[in-house]
Amino acid sequence: MPENKSLFVWNNRRYSADELVVLQGVPAYITTVQSVLRFCLSQDSEWTLETSGSTGTPKSLALSRTLIYGSANATLDAFKLVPGSTAALVLPAKYIGGFMMVIRAYIGQLILHLCEPRALPEVPEELDFISMTPAQFIALQEARKQPKVKVLLLGGSAVPAKFDTSSYPGVYLGYGMTETASHVAIRPLGSDFYTAVGATEFSIDADECLCISAPHLGIAQLQTHDRVRLLDNKRFHYEGRLDHVINSGGVKLHPEKFESVCDADGIETVMSSREHERYGQVPVMVLRRIEDVQALINALSRWEGTARPKEACIIPEWPQLENGKLDRLKLHSMIKSHPDRLFLL
Repeated sequence: MPENKSLFVWNNRRYSADELVVLQGVPAYITTVQSVLRFCLSQDSEWTLETSGSTGTPKSLALSRTLIYGSANATLDAFKLVPGSTAALVLPAKYIGGFMMVIRAYIGQLILHLCEPRALPEVPEELDFISMTPAQFIALQEARKQPKVKVLLLGGSAVPAKFDTSSYPGVYLGYGMTETASHVAIRPLGSDFYTAVGATEFSIDADECLCISAPHLGIAQLQTHDRVRLLDNKRFHYEGRLDHVINSGGVKLHPEKFESVCDADGIETVMSSREHERYGQVPVMVLRRIEDVQALINALSRWEGTARPKEACIIPEWPQLENGKLDRLKLHSMIKSHPDRLFLL
């Protein structure tokens, strides 16, 4: 087997994979990188990861080496990353986003800078490739610290409208999940549709939810709960999670669609719900600040009567999962346990 020439930069020193895995007394974020590299260096046929829990209870998934390496190679090809290309890890390697960055670096023989995962990451000034959460991207923008990077891949949640524009060349949003070992489609900021990566093709079921076929990953007809508008077998427009749907008296409301409309108006809000005796569920708009109530009322006046939320509450600190995504289940529980916070719009 030819020598692997990937390099991992930590504390201003460069290490080969073999050198990094034997380091002692390293911080926890380096320990998880070591675990991933041991998998790369081993003959193990699969790796077990935990899902983030953003759409339900976290669960463990065993991913095959074929799927993991197939996904990594598709990304390397899509972004034209070659041996010696520079990249940075700013995500926890125990979750799929950070895990796959280490895998890509190893099999693509990249130079990977190992940065401590933080809300405002410290990264090298120039890079060929980096993957991060939208929250990290926004923090860098606000701190005026965005590195000179050829390709910046975002994943994990939506990007606020004021950032989701064509003024950020080289910035992409990925669509994927733990089951697909990272993204199977990407879209540049400023575009409203996703395009398949590699040999991936798409279809939809009766509920207009996306179905994924990716022969290079060994995936055939993976059914998702993501409702989309299919443009063709390679492109789709994301509409929202089917399991986030609020069924209010038979009217099905997709929170992400409402949230994106508000976001375009500069209103920071999410749509949750509470139980209702007559309608089963009713939507509740959750705001961080009382100052945004009037703007929300103005925005709601343009919506259809049957879909118009009539209740709201103020929750300054929204619950988050460990990976930075909104914890919608916990938010729903907070509304249920604090009915005194509700008010009419």
